[in-house]
Amino acid sequence: MKEYPISILSYDVLPDGTVKPSALQKYFQQIALDDVAASGATYPAMREHSMVFVLTKLRMDLLSPIRSGDTIRLCTFPYKIEGVNFFRAFELWRGEELVGFADSRWVLINYEKRNILRPSELPFPLTPQMPTVSLPRMPRRIAPAATPDHVVSRRVLLTEVDENHHLNNCCYSDYLLDHLPADVLRTPVRTMCILFDHEAYLGDTLELRYQRVEEGFTVEAVDLTTEKSCFQALIALDFSAET
Repeated sequence: MKEYPISILSYDVLPDGTVKPSALQKYFQQIALDDVAASGATYPAMREHSMVFVLTKLRMDLLSPIRSGDTIRLCTFPYKIEGVNFFRAFELWRGEELVGFADSRWVLINYEKRNILRPSELPFPLTPQMPTVSLPRMPRRIAPAATPDHVVSRRVLLTEVDENHHLNNCCYSDYLLDHLPADVLRTPVRTMCILFDHEAYLGDTLELRYQRVEEGFTVEAVDLTTEKSCFQALIALDFSAET
């Protein structure tokens, strides 16, 4: 387990002052990198073995608004390895108050060939540690929109691509929020769940298909460049906060 204090800064928040899911994902990404680096799995060391971790599933639940100026204690727990999946949890605490948590799945891939590797091929030890809170269920699948309410297209830009040469996972939640209907933009996000199918690369065009459901929206993203499914997502909104 590794933990950091983080201060929510002015560029981490939406117009209403609440934290962007993508900002939290960036903190998640960095603490996870630092955690595995402590076991020797630094970026340079992983590159020497032509290995990289990629995110395949993420579910983030926010229990209370996190705002600009808040100081949060972020903890991460690499709690299980099962099949080809590395399980990692995150907890967000404001003092003694649990304000959010997330669950995630990662796989190890060959950097050059992009094929999935067995966890046993990782030449660095990872020690499982259980989170302190119960995690929500990670869905196996999110049904794609049968009849989308609206469809938008978006091209992957240079500033959204990371060292792994694909669209960084933190950008996906920005894509999702950027194209929500204007009448719900003031409604706080309660849960964001993203199931990743295929990497998107610089210049690819993603078609996002939104469908309104009881808890918020489901979104299916298809990469029009490769004609492959990119991801499915669920955005659950706190409609009790509507005015």
